[in-house]
Amino acid sequence: MKRFLSTLMMIAITATAFCQRYPVEELNEWRAQLIGQSTQTFTTLKLESLRDENLYFWDGNNMYILTDSGDENGEFLWMNDWTNKVISTVVPKGTTGIMQDTGLSFTIHQAGDMRVLELMESGKLSDLMVEVKNNQEIWRFIDLHDMLDGLYTTPDGKQYVFGLPEMFEGVERDITDPGVFDVTRQEEEQLRQWEYVIDFGEGRISRGTYVEDPEKRNMPGAGGAGALMGPMTWAFNLTNYGVEGKVLRDEPTVDHYPDITEDFQLTKVQSPFKNVQGLWPITSLRPLNYQMLRNLPKDILRLMRNEIYARHGEKFTSDASIQAYFDQQSWYKALPKASQLTGLERLNVRLIKAVEDSKK
Repeated sequence: MKRFLSTLMMIAITATAFCQRYPVEELNEWRAQLIGQSTQTFTTLKLESLRDENLYFWDGNNMYILTDSGDENGEFLWMNDWTNKVISTVVPKGTTGIMQDTGLSFTIHQAGDMRVLELMESGKLSDLMVEVKNNQEIWRFIDLHDMLDGLYTTPDGKQYVFGLPEMFEGVERDITDPGVFDVTRQEEEQLRQWEYVIDFGEGRISRGTYVEDPEKRNMPGAGGAGALMGPMTWAFNLTNYGVEGKVLRDEPTVDHYPDITEDFQLTKVQSPFKNVQGLWPITSLRPLNYQMLRNLPKDILRLMRNEIYARHGEKFTSDASIQAYFDQQSWYKALPKASQLTGLERLNVRLIKAVEDSKK
C-alpha cells in the first residue's frame, strides 16, 4: 500500500502540468457528498457492532486498520497498514476503545456514510481520523489542498488557483493549479520559517530559446522552447487574507509561465464552496486532522476556529480584536442569536483549540 501510494503521488506530481490534479466529475460528486453530510447528526458507535469490518483510518500521514483480533478476549487490533505491524491491542468498553500501553483511547462517530475516529490522549483530544477505503483515489489524500483550495489574486491582479479552475467564476482560461504539497522538507534550513512548501509546475514546457553552449545546456529549462522543466519551489505561510511566501527555486534561463516575483502575496477572493463563506470553509465541511493544522501559527488557528462561529452569526463580545476582524469581512453578519454549530464543526473546533493550546 505504501509503495502504491508513493507511486501514485509521484505520478500526480509529474502530471500536474498536463492535467488537473483531480478528476473533475468525481471531485464535484465528492464535494456534493461533503456538503450533504456536513450537517448530519453524528451518532457514536458501539465497537462490538464493528467486529465484521476492517476499518481503515487516515490521519493525514499514515493509514491505520482497526480489525477484530479473533482472540477469545474480544479485543481489537490497531495496526499500521503501511508497515503491517500491530501498534496496540484495543480493549472495547462500549463506545470507547482503550489502546493498551499507549495512554490513548478513541470513539468512532458516524454521520451518513462518513465515519470519524476521535483519538484521545490522557483524556484530551489528540486527532481526528477519517475512514477511507483501501483503494481510495490518491487525490482524496491531499488534505492540505482541501484546506487551501480557492481563487487567489496578486496585488497587481494576476490570478492563481488552488484546485480546479472550473469551480470559480471569472478565471482566466490558462490558469493552472500550483501542484502538490511537500511538507517533508521542513528540516532544510531555508524552509524552517515556512509552514508549507510546494513544487509548482513540474513538467512545465519551456518558452525559452535553444542554448548552443554545451556548458549551459544542463541548466534548468535550457533545452529550448518545448523542453520539459523542473518545478519552481514555493514556500509560504497562511495569513488572515490568504497566503504570502517566497519563490526559493526558479528557472533563470527561461521566460517561463507563470511569471512571478521572488516574494508574493496572494489574497483569497473565492472559495470552491459558494455557499460557505470565509477563508477556510472546509472547516465546516469535512473533518480536519492534526497534520493539516500542526504547522499553523497560533493566531491563524485562532482566526480559523472563530470563523466557524462567525459563519453562524456569533458576536464576539469578549474579544474586541476578533470582532473587529470579522466586522471587516463582507460576508459576516452578526445575529441576535447565533445558530448552533453542527456536530462536525464542534469536533473541528475542539481539534483546532487543542492544537492552538499546544503552541507556545
